Amino acid sequence: MFRFAGLYVSRMCATMMVLEFSILYFLAYSYYGIIESNGNPPNLTHGAAATLISLGVIVGMYSVGLYNRKCFFYFRESASRATVVFPLILVAFLALFAARDYALQGAWLPANSLLCAAAIVTFLPALLLIRKFGLNALDRSDLFKTRVLVIGNGARAGSLQNLSRDLRHRSFAIVGYAQLAPDSGSTIVKDDAQPDRRGDDRRPDFVIDPKNLLNFCRERRIDEIVIASTERRGMPVHELLDCKLHGFNTLEFSTFWERESGQIFLDDMSPSWLLFSDGFQMSKGRIVVQRALDIVIASLLLILSLPVTLLTALLIKLESEGPIFYRQTRVGLHGKPFDVVKFRSMRVDAERHGPRWASKDDSRATRVGSFIRKVRIDEIPQVFNVLRGDMAFVGPRPERPVFVSVLAEKIPYYEVRHAAKPGITGWAQINYPYGASVEDAKRKLALDLYYIKNGNIFLDIMTMIQTGKVLLWNGGAR
Repeated sequence: MFRFAGLYVSRMCATMMVLEFSILYFLAYSYYGIIESNGNPPNLTHGAAATLISLGVIVGMYSVGLYNRKCFFYFRESASRATVVFPLILVAFLALFAARDYALQGAWLPANSLLCAAAIVTFLPALLLIRKFGLNALDRSDLFKTRVLVIGNGARAGSLQNLSRDLRHRSFAIVGYAQLAPDSGSTIVKDDAQPDRRGDDRRPDFVIDPKNLLNFCRERRIDEIVIASTERRGMPVHELLDCKLHGFNTLEFSTFWERESGQIFLDDMSPSWLLFSDGFQMSKGRIVVQRALDIVIASLLLILSLPVTLLTALLIKLESEGPIFYRQTRVGLHGKPFDVVKFRSMRVDAERHGPRWASKDDSRATRVGSFIRKVRIDEIPQVFNVLRGDMAFVGPRPERPVFVSVLAEKIPYYEVRHAAKPGITGWAQINYPYGASVEDAKRKLALDLYYIKNGNIFLDIMTMIQTGKVLLWNGGAR
């Protein structure tokens, strides 16, 4: 696992991306030669055509989450997403090549389209075979897994075991839980609670003399040592430092959890951790670049969505009386309230009994409103909030003041999410479905804080690209 511009990238993800890019590049390059040998040159260089197609397909796959961990762990997830997105990628490329042909040659050159279609269509079954047999090979090998020794056997250790199980033990493998035995005059490092280990995937417990810790890590081929114990008295600092100096990476529990889960561990978060941890900073350069990017994207989206906007406005007006747009007060940057603008998707009297979260198949929604909520068309007018500066394109979703007051009382540090400008899409939106409870709000807060802590322009762009999977699979729509 390595960090790249705010994102933690696993060795498995990086390897699969390089492998699949190489296969697709080879296919596109080869088909070019076949077409050219038949006397029908596609009017593109070998490398340019292969690179364009390969990059486009990889970006399209990334946009629907095919490089997210879930798609590596579940073949059915990979297959369903691939069969949906590949026709869309093919149509987009055919339109791109046709537009290029007409612009440069004044006529459609079928060879270019044939090259593109052949490469993409052939790559789809190749991708499914790679994912199917690659996952089987992954289960039999530790090549792409991080072998972890957990120091401690309490609730934190149980959380790591549960996370490993949720990831099908394909991201990291817990070799065992270590309790460091005392020598004369030292204190035992232990926790009071026992780990919550569900299922049949138990790992052994070890009692290790700190003096033998280095040899133990060598014999067990440990990659990382995770300090999950909450009791630090008697911690063998010198022995752990010796392990680190010999190449065994040593991590705090919260750092390891953040890296593997893509979220902040809220249960043990403290003011000192917020104060001294890396991140949670917004440089002036990023503010300027983010604002420029927001203006450009919002302006383009406003222009491109104009036909949909006009049709939606007409349908809303024809179906029911009332305004086309709906204004609602939300909490923005540093707790400052603002009015968010959306297409009206509910009846005019939807909140006659007071405000409440939207629910699945909400009876308050109109027929048009139910549809535009599912496909996120109701969010389009929020580009005006972006242009005004109330919102960014990427950030935590803005919440209503009445809900913020309730959640801030029940969830510690909830208002920290207001340190970033709210967004139309965000890290929590692409990684967690719609939240309609305090527990959902807590889970989304862990993701929002990860974004605030690690956010940068690259992470913003990656989040915008992956918003496609939310639109295609109605993730979070109510």
